[in-house]
Amino acid sequence: MKKAFTLAEVLVCMVIIGILAIIMVQNVKTKDFTEKGYIANALKIIENVQQASLKIREIEKTNCPMASFMVNVMDTWEYALVNSSGNSASATDVINLYAKYLKFENKGLKFCDYTSYCSNDNIIGAKIPPESYIGIEITSIANCPSYYVPGSTTTTPGKGKCWGKLYIDVDGNKGPNQHGKDVFVYGLNESGIAY
Repeated sequence: MKKAFTLAEVLVCMVIIGILAIIMVQNVKTKDFTEKGYIANALKIIENVQQASLKIREIEKTNCPMASFMVNVMDTWEYALVNSSGNSASATDVINLYAKYLKFENKGLKFCDYTSYCSNDNIIGAKIPPESYIGIEITSIANCPSYYVPGSTTTTPGKGKCWGKLYIDVDGNKGPNQHGKDVFVYGLNESGIAY
């Protein structure tokens, strides 16, 4: 009757455990590396959008769709987005303007067609090589970062300088398609990213 494992059996078990440990560690490292890469890509796009916003303000002074004006709506102050004709600007207006200063592979896409993160046809986007996408949405100011209302000492969510949103999806239809993981959303105003 067998009462103990042989040396060969113990060695085989140790090898199997070692291989499984290596695979697990490698998966953790790969996931960590991927997440850091996504964040780095998003930060690079943000920096490029900010630089483009500065150029737009300096160069496009006479026909800038981001010539926002402040209006009083029901005792709250909001910024409205207008084009060079004084009409309400669209997300396409903004994408076309950024396209002068950012390297887009194509523009005028429906952002949500290229990511499973959302399903809003009003978010107009463009592809930034190799596989990132940005989207612009002109919003009703809601869900934007908080700002100081003129004449007030407190912040009011969704009021103030924010007129839209910038969406960044660093890997398109690939997963995880989660906010803060590979999809990032920021407020926009006439200066660019609204922090």
